[in-house]
Amino acid sequence: MEIKGAVALATGGNRGIGRAFARALLGHGAAKVYAGVRDPASVPDADVVPVRLDVTDEESVAAAAAVAGDVTIVINNAGVGGASTKLLEGSFDGARQAMEVNYFGTWAVSRAFAPVLARNGGGALVNMLSVASWVGQPEFPGYAASAR
Repeated sequence: MEIKGAVALATGGNRGIGRAFARALLGHGAAKVYAGVRDPASVPDADVVPVRLDVTDEESVAAAAAVAGDVTIVINNAGVGGASTKLLEGSFDGARQAMEVNYFGTWAVSRAFAPVLARNGGGALVNMLSVASWVGQPEFPGYAASAR
């Protein structure tokens, strides 16, 4: 996949690894990089185009796909660790949030942007994995299952 001249979207592109992806794409010659984020004001880089995107909200995902209809690269990076939930006790709330963001959110973005990529001649859909997803952790038992 040629990055030079490409138009890309990095979900969670306002901080951490997502921001590093956005910066690297620009550094390798991408013509435009969108940062898909819940709060567009949180994008610190003037050369990155903020797009409102909550991966857990179907309408938000569809709207982002309409706004960023020129993308040829999509990096599914947005993710959460989930609040601490012990395996045998406590609430499932953190695990449910992790599933909504990490699993269903990745799927929703992939589904919404696949036709955009096809319409633009193909491209690349990159789903990021966390090394922490490879092994279950007692403090975050739902994370490994949710992480793509």
